[in-house]
Amino acid sequence: MDTKQDSGMQANRRSLLTAGLFAGGAAAVALGTTTPVSAQDANNESVLDKAIRTKKIVVAASLKYPPNLYINDKGEPDGYEIALIRQMIKDVSPDIQIEFADMDFGQMFAAVESGRADIMTTGTILPSRSLRGWFAGCAVTFQPVYVVGRQAADLTFDQMNTPDFKFAALQGSSQEAKIRSLYPKATVSVFPDQTGAIGEVMSGRANATLQSLFTIVNTKKQGVDLTIIGKGPAYVDHNTFFMPTGDTKMYMFVTNWLLFNAAGGILNSVFREYVGKDAIAAGLPYLAVGPGGSPLRVEA
Repeated sequence: MDTKQDSGMQANRRSLLTAGLFAGGAAAVALGTTTPVSAQDANNESVLDKAIRTKKIVVAASLKYPPNLYINDKGEPDGYEIALIRQMIKDVSPDIQIEFADMDFGQMFAAVESGRADIMTTGTILPSRSLRGWFAGCAVTFQPVYVVGRQAADLTFDQMNTPDFKFAALQGSSQEAKIRSLYPKATVSVFPDQTGAIGEVMSGRANATLQSLFTIVNTKKQGVDLTIIGKGPAYVDHNTFFMPTGDTKMYMFVTNWLLFNAAGGILNSVFREYVGKDAIAAGLPYLAVGPGGSPLRVEA
């Protein structure tokens, strides 16, 4: 084949390939412009900036879980996470009004996704949930989760992982997901609140439930004597605040605020006031959030 002709054909192929790449890139950009974007992307305003501008922020919360989240004797939202959120928003601006939108736990993630809430109180950092929004980059709590029942027992995994063994759990919670993962053969009944799950166990209709330190401490204070099954926690949950996908400014502020106050001992101090002192009184060790956002074990 003639060298000049061969060179010309190669040049033509390169030109066609380059043209195709540019055309493909242009098509991709054109298609990209039709892809839906989040509300935060569309108006280019962080929920943090919106809170400063409107002097209001909406926080999704389920105020049914003392001493972490509850309505106090004055009819006001209270608890460990409530205290942290109030101080965090005050550090942004004391003029911002906080609206705690009380709802069932299972509705909170959807509220943030849809924009009905700007941020929510903590959830466990399940990977599936991270597809729906962003978790802060520092823990708010490390919650030991125990298998509990009406009576003390040193049950084996095989005894609990059977269809005849019945767990009760909060619907949509990390505990429900963990039961199904850790004990796949066990029977699981779900309830819209923890009271229903605990009642199912105390009535004898269920053998056990998975409950966090928060719930165990609170039920003991109320005279409901849940008994830990086994010698230690089944696992530890990492829980933190949840916010809209793509809101970098809000994510960076919340993460920085938590890390700063964890290093300064503030998270530990507030946690001890609301939860830790009662855990110690009940003979249970607890985990605080220490420097760097790492767990800090406090013995009973």
